[in-house]
Amino acid sequence: MKYINKITFLIALFFLATACEDALDRVPLDAPSDETFFSNESELILALNGAYRSLYWRTGGVPFPMALDNATDLGFLRSNFGSMQTYSRGAHSSQDGGFADTWENMYTGISRVNNLLNNMDRAEGEVSEEASNRITAEAYFLRSFFYFWLTELYGDVPYVTELPATIAEAEVPRTPKSEVVSNILNDLDYAIQHLPDSWGGSDEGRATKGAALTLKSRIALMNEMWDTAAEAANQVMEMDMYSLYPDYEALFTYEGERSAEVIFDMPFLVGFIDTTIPREQGPRNTSSWSRFVPSQFILDSYEAVDGLPIDESPLYDPAHPFENRDPRLDASIIRPQTLFATYVFETHPDSVETWQIVDGDAKRVANQDVLNPFATFTGYLWKKYTSPSDLPQNRSNSQLNFILMRYAEVLLNYAEAKIEANEIDQSVLDAINNVRARAYGVNLEDTDQYPEITTTDQDELRQIIRRERKIELADEGFRMLDIHRWKIAEHVMPGTLVGRPKGAFILMDNVPEINEFGHPEYGAAQDLYRSVDQRIFDPSKDYLWPIPQKDLDVNEQLTQNPGY
Repeated sequence: MKYINKITFLIALFFLATACEDALDRVPLDAPSDETFFSNESELILALNGAYRSLYWRTGGVPFPMALDNATDLGFLRSNFGSMQTYSRGAHSSQDGGFADTWENMYTGISRVNNLLNNMDRAEGEVSEEASNRITAEAYFLRSFFYFWLTELYGDVPYVTELPATIAEAEVPRTPKSEVVSNILNDLDYAIQHLPDSWGGSDEGRATKGAALTLKSRIALMNEMWDTAAEAANQVMEMDMYSLYPDYEALFTYEGERSAEVIFDMPFLVGFIDTTIPREQGPRNTSSWSRFVPSQFILDSYEAVDGLPIDESPLYDPAHPFENRDPRLDASIIRPQTLFATYVFETHPDSVETWQIVDGDAKRVANQDVLNPFATFTGYLWKKYTSPSDLPQNRSNSQLNFILMRYAEVLLNYAEAKIEANEIDQSVLDAINNVRARAYGVNLEDTDQYPEITTTDQDELRQIIRRERKIELADEGFRMLDIHRWKIAEHVMPGTLVGRPKGAFILMDNVPEINEFGHPEYGAAQDLYRSVDQRIFDPSKDYLWPIPQKDLDVNEQLTQNPGY
């Protein structure tokens, strides 16, 4: 049934939207749009579907949030996806196309929404009040989503809700971020009131009340509006519609699609629009390209099973670094000496052959994860969204949905907001512990089977929740925004990004120190690890992206962010 619903939703989204693409893509500057359109409910939904298409914010066939994560301390991009490699190296400018592409994608979506909202009155009398409110609510949700990304990445941005009648009217200055945030939170309140709790049939996948509440919680959290963030997250929790999927690893495979944890996603389907995630993240032995890869920093950020960072835990053994670790490490990352997609993954330079095991039959084969000069530079691979069933045949056309919002984020949003407001009670601990218990495949009350959080100290909990977000949400597009809002990017980004040890793990005897920012430091032992990339972060400017130069050139009222 899930597969049928995906087909029907995408047929509606893409075939219908394509049928009137001119009406959706052209925002009139000096003349009104087609006066015969927007005249009935079908045409309003058609225009709305066009706005949904801008959710497909991708680069090279990969959802762009993944590129953001791999431009942080979490990972490495072996290609300049969306200018993110240039950004992480501190060599970026307003001329880089990736910043312009993101700006254009978001404003295209906003323009499509505005085109719909500004012309809905043409259908007055033809559309019921209920349908009109619902369509408006979906449009408000989408516009809020696009403005959320713009404000978090660029800061102050032009806030536009009307269609400009002339080219001169299209030249507008930047609006203070706080004002944009206030406006989109108001829009989300309308959406929350009028969106359904769920959709059925061909409409499954559209924005819901839960999605609007989650987005409100996320926006409020990013802007230190603790009470608003906690209340919105709590409302999602009280809906009693969502729950954590019991298997964390399976959540990011076809098995977990549209499960009770998924609140809003980016659906894919071969023949309509698909994704190349398996090609970009997968092993060379499966003919994939290993271009999005995790760093040693993220590997060493996973706790030991006693709930302590590895520099504090007596259970951590640097010669056997993958033993006694948080299960999310092996659920999220393909690390050496594990079986994945029929191959034993190994990246030690001497391992020029490896095992391939198919239906119980094992044979030695050439190990392209070592022999290929463009195999993973860090020695690790992301497992999330790299479904073995897509390898190797479907590595360039996977139809595995990408999750944009899920229930674990809601729990972490709630906990962080309450911690920062210093309103710490059992509900805060339960929110964190539910996420941690699921990682171990157990229930909240099974405290002898996972490392329960019991402290109520605000400073300790602040460190815990930040580490929990880093681990739980890795490779999903949250890290850049988190380290920017926490103002710790200047402490975790600069310097050498390291990969696995150059030699055998069994020979390692050093334990990295996890500093106050949750970042591993290797000291004199850093030379023992692969040097992958040199990162630069200038706190005087890099907490915001540059406004694209081509937009500055055509809009004299736009101003540039400091330092660019």
